[in-house]
Amino acid sequence: MTEFRQANQSLVSLAQRDLRQLWGALDLNRPERARDVLLEFFPDLVSTYGDTAAVLGADWYDQLRNLPPSAASFRAAVSLPVQTAQAEGSVRWAAADLFGETPDSALAKLLGSTQRLVLQPGRDSIWEAARADPVRTGIARVPSGPQTCRFCIMIASRGPVFASIAKAGGDGNTYHDDCDCVPTVVRTRDDFPEDYDLALYERLYAEGSGVGRDSVAA
Repeated sequence: MTEFRQANQSLVSLAQRDLRQLWGALDLNRPERARDVLLEFFPDLVSTYGDTAAVLGADWYDQLRNLPPSAASFRAAVSLPVQTAQAEGSVRWAAADLFGETPDSALAKLLGSTQRLVLQPGRDSIWEAARADPVRTGIARVPSGPQTCRFCIMIASRGPVFASIAKAGGDGNTYHDDCDCVPTVVRTRDDFPEDYDLALYERLYAEGSGVGRDSVAA
């Protein structure tokens, strides 16, 4: 899990580096032009790095499957990057700040969206594989890092949610900007990571508490 998390963090860092480089070349005195450049650039950015994240997610699922030879064979498929319209929506949401008194706040918003949209294809690869796997598979959300919001505590407190729930519109595969939680394949209690404290998450959720952030980004 540590290697998977670090690989994703490196991918996000590269994408955010590219965004910062573009931002440095924008003329913020012309907000309409800056917005249009971002609308052209941002979807390609998250798609390019999202392709790699999707491969990482599929490989992660296959590594965790670890079933006996008697089990049905299966290989995770690679999910597609987020749709252009979704990436453009993030730009338009952030770009509203370009027309206000703090245009640089648009960059902060886009950096968070970059993290979420780059990692989403990898997370989709994991969930879609769990849904398609002939062996019934659960996916647990594993919080990581120093902060976990209330929403993610709620999802983590559910334990290994079976992927079939996603077909009914479940939110187990929903993430917010800057979320560093890791979706993890769980079939038995032995599959939980050593630091996964389900009792703690259940208690925090019952108390209406989170660790760190008090709100969740849209």
